[in-house]
Parts: sequence; C-alpha cells; structure tokens
Amino acid sequence: MNETRNQNQNILYLESLCQELYSPKSQEQRAKAEKLLDNAFPTFSETLSPRTNGSNGLPNNPLGVKIQSPTESSMYCQWLLENSTSPYAQLFASARLKSLVLDHYSMFTSKQKLELSMGSFLFNYLAVHPDYQPFVLSSLAQLIATITKVGWFEDDEFKNITNELSKFIQSTVDHRIVGLQVLSTVVAEMNQQSPRNMARQRKTAIGFRDSELLDIFRLGLVVLRQILNGEMAFTNDNQERRVKEYCLILLRNCLAFDFIGTTPDESGEDVGSIQVTSSWRSTIEDQTFLQTMFEAYKRFQPPHSSQVMEVLVQISSIRRSLFNEEERSKFLHALMQGINEIIIGSIGLSDLDNYHEFCRLLSRFRSTYQWSEITEKSGYSDWIDLVADFTIKGFNSWQFVPNSIQYLLTFWSKMYSSAGSSRPGSTNKLDIISSKLTEAYISSKIQSVEQILNGSIDDPLENEDALIDDLEMFANIARYKYDESQKSINNVFQPIFNQYKVWELYTQMNAGIVDDSYTQFFDTIETKFAWLMYMIGGMVGGRQTYISTEDQDLIDGELTCQILQLMDMNEQWNAPRTSGSGYEKFELALIYFFQQFRKSYIGESAQRVSKVYSKLSDIGYNDQSMLLNAIIQRIAKNLEGWSHSSKIIQRSVTLFNDLAGGYSSVRLLRKLDIVQYILRNHTIKNFPFLDTTNNLRSRMIYYSALSRILFAEDNVERDFENFVKPWDITLTELGALNSLDAFRQPAVKATISGIFRDLRGFLSAIQSRKNFLVFFEWFYPQYIPILYYALEAWDNDPLAIAILKFFLEFVNNRSQRLNFDISSPNGILLFRETSKVISTYGRQIIGRPFNSQDKYAEKYKGISICFSILTKSFAGRYVNFGVFELYGDKALEIALNTSFEMMLCVPFDDILMYPKLSKTFYDWLDTFTNEHMMALSSMNSNAFLYIMRALAEGIQQFDILLQFLHGSQCSAACSAIDHICTFVIQQTAKQKPKQHWLLSYLTQYPNILPYLFTANFSAVLFEERQNQWSLSRPLLCLILLNPDYWEQYTRNLVLYQLPERRDILAKALSSLMQDVEISLISKNRDRFTQNLSTFKRELTNDNVILVAPPMDMKMTM
Repeated sequence: MNETRNQNQNILYLESLCQELYSPKSQEQRAKAEKLLDNAFPTFSETLSPRTNGSNGLPNNPLGVKIQSPTESSMYCQWLLENSTSPYAQLFASARLKSLVLDHYSMFTSKQKLELSMGSFLFNYLAVHPDYQPFVLSSLAQLIATITKVGWFEDDEFKNITNELSKFIQSTVDHRIVGLQVLSTVVAEMNQQSPRNMARQRKTAIGFRDSELLDIFRLGLVVLRQILNGEMAFTNDNQERRVKEYCLILLRNCLAFDFIGTTPDESGEDVGSIQVTSSWRSTIEDQTFLQTMFEAYKRFQPPHSSQVMEVLVQISSIRRSLFNEEERSKFLHALMQGINEIIIGSIGLSDLDNYHEFCRLLSRFRSTYQWSEITEKSGYSDWIDLVADFTIKGFNSWQFVPNSIQYLLTFWSKMYSSAGSSRPGSTNKLDIISSKLTEAYISSKIQSVEQILNGSIDDPLENEDALIDDLEMFANIARYKYDESQKSINNVFQPIFNQYKVWELYTQMNAGIVDDSYTQFFDTIETKFAWLMYMIGGMVGGRQTYISTEDQDLIDGELTCQILQLMDMNEQWNAPRTSGSGYEKFELALIYFFQQFRKSYIGESAQRVSKVYSKLSDIGYNDQSMLLNAIIQRIAKNLEGWSHSSKIIQRSVTLFNDLAGGYSSVRLLRKLDIVQYILRNHTIKNFPFLDTTNNLRSRMIYYSALSRILFAEDNVERDFENFVKPWDITLTELGALNSLDAFRQPAVKATISGIFRDLRGFLSAIQSRKNFLVFFEWFYPQYIPILYYALEAWDNDPLAIAILKFFLEFVNNRSQRLNFDISSPNGILLFRETSKVISTYGRQIIGRPFNSQDKYAEKYKGISICFSILTKSFAGRYVNFGVFELYGDKALEIALNTSFEMMLCVPFDDILMYPKLSKTFYDWLDTFTNEHMMALSSMNSNAFLYIMRALAEGIQQFDILLQFLHGSQCSAACSAIDHICTFVIQQTAKQKPKQHWLLSYLTQYPNILPYLFTANFSAVLFEERQNQWSLSRPLLCLILLNPDYWEQYTRNLVLYQLPERRDILAKALSSLMQDVEISLISKNRDRFTQNLSTFKRELTNDNVILVAPPMDMKMTM
C-alpha cells in the first residue's frame, strides 16, 4: 500500500514538473523543471559522468532511483507513459524516448527494440488511448517513425508497420485517425534527410520505398474512397475533419517522397517531376484513381478541397515515362477532362487557396507533359480555350490572387516556348490565344493604375524583382505572335501618348506652372507609361539571338522608337517637373527598358548587323553608338536632376556600370561626346547626387564605371591627369590644412568623406598593373599624409571607416596589380604607410570606452578593417618583410604591436559574437601564423596566449551560415594551428642551441598543446562537421607533439563511455594511427585524413553517440 502511495506521489510530482516545463510561469521555473527531469530521466548524451548522469538517489530526484543505462532510462519513460494521465507528462516521456532511441539505439537488445515498437508497448498503448491530445499522438507517431527508421535493417518485424497500422485503419474512427497520423509521420520521417550517415539513410529510404510506400499509398486511397462512399460512421464533425485531413496528408507525403535520392528542396520545386517506381503503374493507371481524386475535390469543402488539389498537383507531376504510350494518352486525357470540369463549373475556385493550387496544377501539368501530346488529344481545342478564358479572368482579377498569376504565366510561357519549334499549321489556336492573353495582361495592368494610386491595392512596381520574373514569362507569350502583340501595345500606348501631348500646350499657356490637379493627372499617365515600358522592355529583353527573326527585330525597333520618342517628349518638360510618384516610376521603367535593350542589342551578345537599327535610323539612331549616346544622356540627366531619389540614382549608375563592363560597349562609350563630358566634369558641381548622403554607395559604382571607361584605351596618362584635376584641387586644399582643428570642420569632413569614397570606387575597377601604377604614382606620396590627419581628427566617426576602406582597397593586390618592378622600393614604402595608418588609427581606438550599445559600429568595425588591411598586405606578397628587421626599420614591428593591442582590447566573447569581426580576425591569424609569427624575434605573452585561446575557440565556433556567407573561421583557425605546429615540429627536429621563443612559450605553458588538441579532437568526435579535411591537418601535428597526452586522452575517453560502447570506440581509435608515420610529408598527412574519415564513418555506422569527458578547457592567461 505504501509503495503504491509513493508511486502515485512520484507520478503527481513528475506531472507537475512536466507542466512547468511546457507551460511555465517563468523561465526560472522552466529551467528548474528541466534540470530535475533531466536528472530523473538521463539521456547519457551530455558531457556528464555516467556515474552522476542519473538520479543518484539525491533528495531532489523525482524518481529516487539510480539509473545506470539508456535502456533503464527508457523503461522509466515507458512507466511514466503507462501510468500518467497528464498530456504534458505523456509528451515529455515520448519525446525523451525518441531522444534515447536516436542516440543509443545500438545499446537496446533486439527484444527490447521489438517490444518497444512492434510488440506490446507502443501499438498497444495507442490502441488503448486513441483519444489522447493531438500533440501527444503526434509525438508518439514521431517516436514510432523514428524506431521504424533506425531499426529498418535490424529485423523484418520493423518492416511490417503497414500491416500493424492497417489494423487501426480497420477499427473505429478514432483508431483510423491514429493509424493515418502515424503512417503519414512514418512516410515523412523516412523521407527526412539526416546529417548522420546519409548513405545508410538513403538505403533505408530505398528499402521503405520498395516494400511499404505503395501499400501505404493504396491504404490511403482506400480510406479516401470509404469517405466518399459514406462507409464511415462519424459521430461528430471533428472526427470527419481529422480523418479527411490525415488521409490527404498521407497521400501528399507519399507522393512527395524522394524516390530517386534528390534533396527534399529539389523534389519539392514546382519544376520537378515525381519519379515514382514502375510498381506504381497499375495504381496510377487505374481509371478510378483520377476519378476518385477529382470527385474528392468536388465534394470536399475548404480547407480539405485545397489539400486534394495539392495532391492533384503532385499527381500531374508524375513522370511521363511511367506509362506506355496508350496509357499515358488515357491518363493525360483524364487530367484534361478533370481540369475542364473544374473550369466549366467554376468548382471551388471562389476559395483563394483552391484557386492558387489549381493554378499550380496547370503549371505542373504543362511542365510534365509535352506540347505535342497535349495538342493531339480530342477536345484539345475546347480545353485550351477554357484555360485561356480562365487565365484572362485571372489577369483581370490579379489583385485578388497576385501570387497565383505567376503559375498561369508559367503554363503559357512553356506552351509558347514549345510551340515555337513545332510543325507549321499546328498552332493556329495558340496564335489567337496569344493575342488575347497579351491584350488581357496589358489592359489589366493599365486599368489597375487608378486603384494602385488610390492605395486600394499594393503596387507591383514596388517589387521589381518579382515583376521581372513575370515579365520574362510574359515575353514568351507576347513574342509568339509578335505583330499582334505590338498592335495590342500600340492600342494602349497611342491614346496615352496623345494625352501626354496635352502637357506641351499646357506648359506653353501656363509658363511651366504645375498645380495639384495636373500633378495627379500626370502621376496616372506616367504610371501607365511605366507599365508599358516595363512590358515592352520585357518583350525586347526576351529576344533569343539564334531564334529571333528579322521581322521580330523590326518590331523591337518600332517599339524602341516609341520609347525613345516618349523619352524625348518627356525631356521637354523635365525642368518644370522633377517629382511625383508616377514620374519616378516612369524613370525606373525607362532604365529597366534600357537594361533589357542592352542585353539584346548592345555589346558582345548583339549581332553586328541587326534590323532593329534600320528602324531606329528613321528617328536618327543609326547604330549602337548613337543609341548609347541617348542612353548616357538620359543617365546624365538622372544624375543631375534626381539626387533626391536614391532608387533612381542607384539604378542609373548600375546601368552605367553595366554598359561600361562590356568589352566592346566600353570602347564605344569611350568615344562618345557625352561620356567625354562626364569624364571632364564628373564632380559635385555638375552631378549633385554626389553631395547626398543617401547616394554614398551609388557614387562608388559611378566612379567604378568611370574608371573602366577611362582605362578602356591603352595610353591614358594625359586623360588621367585631366580626370583627376578636380581631385588634385580638393586634395591639395586638404593638404594645406595644418592642424587637427582645421580637419574637424564639418565642411572638411564632408569633403574627405566624399573624395575617399570616390577614390575607393575608382580603384575597385582597376585590374591591370599598368593602370594601378598610374594611380599609385599620382596619389603616393603626395596625398598620403591627408589620411593620417583625417584619421586622427575623425577617429570616433564613420568617416574613419570610409578612409580605412579606401586604404584596404589601395593595398589589395587584386589580379597582381601591386607587383612592382624588382628595382622598385614601392612595395616596402607602401607597407610603411600601411604601418602608419594602422598605428595612427590604433592609438585612437584602443583605449576608447563605449558610448552606445552598438559596439561593432562604434569600435569593432574599424578594428576589423585594420585586420583586413594587414591580411591583404601579408597575403599580397608584394613586400619582402625581412628588409625591415635587416635595416632596423620599425614599420612591421609597429604594425604588429598595434594589431596585438587592438586584439587585446576586444573581449574574447565579442570576437565570437560579431561575425564580420570574427571573419577578419581569423583570416588575419591565418596569414600572420603562416610566416610572420615565426619571423618575430619575440612576442608579448598576453598576445600569444590570447591567440592560442582564439585558435581553440575558433575551432569550436563552427557556424554553417557563416561558412556559407563569409567562409569558416573554423577552417582558418585549423590552418593557423597547422602552421604553428608544423613550425614547432621542424624546429624541434633541428635541435638548435638557441631555442625559438615559440618553443620557449610552449615549455613555459605546457597546457597549450593539450588545450588545442582537446578542442580540435572534440570537434571531430562530438560534432558533425563538413570540414573534416581542415580539422585533420592540425590534428596530426598535435598528436605528434603530444603522444603522451594522446594516449591519456583516448584511454580516458574510452573509459568514460558506457560499457557497451567501449570496445567499439577502442577498436576505432586504434585504427586512427594505423600506417601513419612520425612525419609531416603530404603522403603521411593524406593517410591520416583517410583514417580519420574511416574512423568517423565506423562510429556513424555503429550509431555510436560519444559522451565528452569532463576536461579542463581553460588555459592560463
């Protein structure tokens, strides 16, 4: 009796802890409950001793027992499941069971595995409790799915899951819900990629696919037919809702299965096909299959109807090669018939989710089946008319379904892309439809302008990226019957153009005065023109060089003429009106049009002779040069008059830069008068956008383009001198300032900020050594002192960052542009200036306290750039750094000491907290330790210890996102450790009488090498890293330097594991150094790397989850 009472009390206590875990009143309460539950039900996967990773009989232990193994922990989880009525406790127990199974599955006996999954526990438990909370059932389903997956090759019993769950399907409605939920979860879990042992995961998925997946799919179809036939006696609406939901989820998961081993993302894309195996043929070919799905769509109400449509989308994506020709024809006809009925009856299309999925169905249908197959079907003519009418209605109602229109455009874009190469006479129907679709799309956009300006709907012109995707597909439709599309454009364009002419009379009568009514009127007109220019730009940009005909080029020419005439008219009243939302959209659309025209008719990709210019010659544009002149003039006007619009400035300079980026187009630009004018008058005086803070990035792009144009010819010394004259004047004036107070004037600050951004943009485009030398000889040494004064005067200001970024570009040996002649001292002189820049800024920044919460912007950003400057200087290899010590020059010593001081002023946690700082810091360490660290005569001990700790922490701080975006600091840290350890091994072998300071430090701090080894080997043992090669390189060196510690660590590691895993680990560790010699030759390193890969693979195959021993990972500083 007392035992039962105590057990009930324990259960009540555990239930209260679980409730505090999942529904806490505070974070402290949750943390306390989590700690107690972890103590009661240990996972044996944490860095704790097995002797203490359990209850241990402590007074605060909820169970009061000592759990010794994962299997024992799982028994108590089952006990909690069986005896608790709390859904929170049930959720915790099932989740903890899943964790134990994943981490320690190999420790369970075959009997325990079978009893847990297929035997007397989980299925019986679900059979008794089908009415549990949905989240509990979901967690239990996840547990069953996990056991099935990891045990797939253990015993044939694990492969009988369909038979086991079919018993649920044949039972009560509640049991059917549970069975469907578990089956859908199992299918999803089998399809889920795992980072551990992907080969085994794929093998399991293939086995499940071949033996169970089709039967599960058929079981789902049986349930669906039972629902449609009214064979289920639902007691309430909730039962019916859940059965439909889980049945459709099951069907969807089966069809979404990764049949051939592609990634889940790829198999889920709308452009993919579903590669079902040939065993599915009879099921898919069954005439009742599609009938059942379309019937379900017709009879189910939202949201289940949209779920059915999702399944139909997948069905339409089933690979064509599954069928023979006859059956494919039948299946295709049935799909077309089902689509027909939905459109004719407008079945469910009033629901936006249904409508969206139906549009996806059309898109996937066309992606799967060939154009010729579709057109050969009986009733094709009526079918394509219905789809066309449906699309036109969609275009006219796009504001209600903006995300669905892209699928309709995809359908028609693919139709016309295929039809373009089809046999003559087979596309008459598409000819007519193309004109209708083009007209409808154009008119829908024009008619929506008033609603957009009134704020009734969102403006698609605000999202140009999405708009461009749509325009690319629209171009395929419009260019199919291009002459008719041109008429559609003209029918809309010409009336608006005539309205626009009214402005000329108005300005003559009112002397250019614009009132509010006319502003609103022209906002509407110019927004309509913006749409037309975007659409015309899309059509012109859709030209395909080897497919386009001369007639289409002529049409492109005529459309371009209209745009140019519109631009000329617009320029007539550019002065009186330089604002308004419509006017800004007009400019952005015009820039987009020029970008598309550039891709098709300007530069290397354009034909030498094109009919487009024969049309343009009618209005005075005879060739590329003349048109380029008009484009650049428009860009220049934008740069002169739109300084308040950063978007127009950014798009204009981007177009300018793109034109300057082409090999042939930049040479054409170089000869234009307007470009010569810009080169001679490129400053703020003529282009006021340079004086606007919102355009700082654009001004660098602007000067990058000018740099490309200026250096497009070989002999540019005189032109360069003329180009930099305004800079000469400005820099000379700055150089004349003789005090820091003078440099701190606001006007001087603005001047410095602008000119160094301009110089940075100009430098960034220089690739050749010859051109860089021209710039170098002009700038150095005359204007270098300005940098020092400016850095001292504005060290605590973003201006210092702009100066440092310029200097970073100045010392960047991109494309070997900094390789000076062998007799030139410029490399050495340049690094002396680098040292001065680093020390000048470093003196100001090192002791500065923080005045705001943004540490990076206030202090660390500048330090990060300094690290980058040194990295570029060291890696550029244009300086012989040994010269400095040889001749007693302190430049290198000062630069390094300043970098050490900057490093030490940053708390170590902050190094790891800020990704950009971390990236530049570890890149600097990599280059510094490669050669320069060993060349030092001595090094500050605090700096040395800081670097050693940084390298160990850098290995542990592995971030996949950071690796993708910026490269991995982990790999850089590994490389740096390898450099150091390789040097130590080499120096030790030489046995010199005078020991290198690095060896002395390692002797003085004997825990450094074990510290680095532990960090490195822990990353290999306890984490799944994608950079195993990088980790292996320093690891071999550390083992060779620490043979005794290697033996001690591995012995303790084995003893620390659970008894069942010790032999497996010991055997794997013994093979790690097999055939590895005490040498650092490449062959030996590669052999160790291979052994390490084998070691990891063996542990993964045996499902060995290692527990990290409690090691002292701190290093005396």
